[in-house]
This record gives sequence, structure tokens and C-alpha cells, in this order.
Amino acid sequence: MNSDTRYTRTDQDVREVNRTMWSYGEYRHVADLLRPGAVELVGRLRPGPGTRHLDVATGNGNVALLSAQRGADVQGLDLTDEFFPEARERAERAGVTIGLHRCDAEDLPFADASFDLVTSTYGVQFAPGHDAAAGEMARVCKTGGRVGMCNWTSRSWTAHFQEILSSYFPSPAGHQGQPMLWGDEGYLAELFGPDFEIIAERRHLWYPFADAEALVAFFESCFGPCIAARTSISPPGRWAELRAEMVEMTRSFVRSDDRGTGVPVEYLLVVARKKGDRS
Repeated sequence: MNSDTRYTRTDQDVREVNRTMWSYGEYRHVADLLRPGAVELVGRLRPGPGTRHLDVATGNGNVALLSAQRGADVQGLDLTDEFFPEARERAERAGVTIGLHRCDAEDLPFADASFDLVTSTYGVQFAPGHDAAAGEMARVCKTGGRVGMCNWTSRSWTAHFQEILSSYFPSPAGHQGQPMLWGDEGYLAELFGPDFEIIAERRHLWYPFADAEALVAFFESCFGPCIAARTSISPPGRWAELRAEMVEMTRSFVRSDDRGTGVPVEYLLVVARKKGDRS
């Protein structure tokens, strides 16, 4: 479908802003924190030789590489192709090949029922059009195939972090998106509809930082949306106000246990099977 007819000018502008924003910083450091979720998801899905796998919002390839190492035929896509050189380097070091495509999760360039697995870890939930993104994932998944996701929940540290950022940088009208809705099993059941059987459970990542200040400083230095906020906020002095709010919020999440001191970050691990013949 021609994207010029599918999207309004505002839609296209929002996508370009998102693409640019996520390209800032050194995302690979954030991806390292997210990798345990990718390991968990791939372990649940157990792709193998002959599995056709599409990874949506692949970033620098956490899920794509793990699946390819199990023998799957993997295609990864992202709105931001600045991540791809590192994904290719990682694939080369691992001795595997993955296809990489710059495109929109709401308009996938693949035929119906092209994949046995369709995944996204902490990515597709930020597409502004929830129905369109879920519909595309469902469309390219074959009958009997599975959609696997890790999605931040509304009570996670990430949700609070994003809420603070958004309060200083409101989305254009009609594009609020509410990405944390994807962390609710009931909402996903409505979004994907009766053709999918959904199994979900709440899990946690562990961000190992000594205190709230250290965690905020980390994201301030390498997380694209945070860098975009810091460099564009007006007047510049408001950044100190925003940052102080982030630190204060983060203090309520810091925990100490046998892993040391850090922040547990909740997400929903989702496996949704498209009903029908598995053959």
C-alpha cells in the first residue's frame, strides 16, 4: 500500500520525528540492559532450522541474532536504520545472517502469512497506531504461527520515565499512543482479536545501578528520546527540573537484594498463537 495515501501529513511527521529521536545516542548500551528479555522470549518460542521469523523494531538485533543462532531464517525491521551497522557486525561475529529492512511497523512489506514467528521486544508498543501495528503483525503471521512480545507495563519504571518525558513534550494531537496499554493482557486480547490465543505473564528486567542518580545519568547519556529532550527543551533550564523529577521518581523503584542494588523493571511476556492448523 502506498504510504502517501495511507498516512496523513501529521502521521508522516510523527514517524520522522520518532525515527530521528531514536537515532540519537548509543542505543547499544540500552540494548544490553534489554537483552535478558530477548533471551527469555526466544527461549519460550524456541525457533529452529526452517523457522521463518520476523522481528519488528529489531534495533541492533537482540532477538534476531538469538533466533538466527538457533537456525531460523530471520528478517528484522526498524524505523531507524542507524542501528543496522551494529546489527550486521554482531551477526558477522556470531557467524549468522539476518535480513534488515528500514520500514514502518504499521505498513509491513511482506505478504500475508509469510512468517511462523513475529516478535517485538519493547518496540512495537511505541508505534502510534496500535490497531494498524497489531493488524500487520497478525496479517504476516501464518495460521498456527505465533506472535511473541515483551511489552512494558503501565506500572513499570519505564512507564513512569516516559510519562515524565511526555509531560514536558506532549505528542501532537491524535498521537498520544498510550504505549503502555500493550502491557495489559486484556488490551492485547482486544487488539489482536479472537483469532489469537494469548498467554502472558509479568516478568522483570534488572537494571544494576547503585542509585537513582546513576540510572538517570545513564539514560541521559545514551537513550535517544532522553537526549532529544535534553537538547531541545525550552528554555534550557527546564531540563534540570525534568531531570530532578526523574531522579525523585526513580528513588521509589530502587531495591537491594542478593543481586546488589538496582531497579526491577516490569514487562509483560506475551506469546499469542494464531488459531488454526499448525501444519
